[in-house]
Amino acid sequence: MFELGKAPIYWKTMNGLPPTSGEKLKLFYNPAAKILVPNEDFGIGFNGGFNQPIMCGGEPRAMLRKARGKADPPIYTIQICIPKHAVNLICSFTNGVDWDGPYRLQFQVPKAWQNRPIEFFNEGLAQELSKEGACEKAIFPDTSIVITRCAMIGNLSIEGGDRCNLDLVPGCMDPGSHLYNPLANVDDGSCSIDSDMESLI
Repeated sequence: MFELGKAPIYWKTMNGLPPTSGEKLKLFYNPAAKILVPNEDFGIGFNGGFNQPIMCGGEPRAMLRKARGKADPPIYTIQICIPKHAVNLICSFTNGVDWDGPYRLQFQVPKAWQNRPIEFFNEGLAQELSKEGACEKAIFPDTSIVITRCAMIGNLSIEGGDRCNLDLVPGCMDPGSHLYNPLANVDDGSCSIDSDMESLI
């Protein structure tokens, strides 16, 4: 965990526990901590892969800009759905010209797998990521910020339409709800329907 403002990158998990294989993770990047000037068109790009940089590496993905008021410069976020066989994430950040990184984030793996060789994880990960669209589901923009600019949700404006073409999956994002959708990356309010029903029973 990194202190925001002092370090360029830190993470946050859904359950507050250390990053674990098979769980969700949010990465925050503060370009001001490394004097990486955001690109005027896309801000900061994320480039990273699991176990080794080629596993879901490819082209840098645009991160979402998160304003922090006038006193602090904006930070950038991206979401990661950690594959079950991932043991680490190796990533860098770019403005299209300059790079910062690489950074390495180690994941906790199930106890039964802790003494397995790296080949076991790499083979399992290759199978997981061979499915169509697997990398897009594993690394994607932080939609909780972009929904205010996406024409796909409600009657909101089409500003930033380039980001509306991303794989947005509306649904309940509360793991405690029986309506929970583990693939959802946009909270559509359906969890509150669940709690309303409970109060009527």
